[in-house]
Amino acid sequence: MNSEEEAMLELARIWAPYGGARPGDILVEFGISPATFYARITRILRTIAIRNMPLAERHLIQENAARYSVSPVSV
Repeated sequence: MNSEEEAMLELARIWAPYGGARPGDILVEFGISPATFYARITRILRTIAIRNMPLAERHLIQENAARYSVSPVSV
């Protein structure tokens, strides 16, 4: 995990109990949309680098990320 990924994960961890990081904070801190932020968080959570993170905390972050996941538009 690089330093930006560590910072992203830390922001996600801090805000996890409150429904996730605020879109404005994500934009100011990383210059990306919440959807992009949480897509990256989801990828980070799939790595071995988070093996020491408590499972409950990981699940809470995953729940927040799921709210921003892009689903295909049905026509």
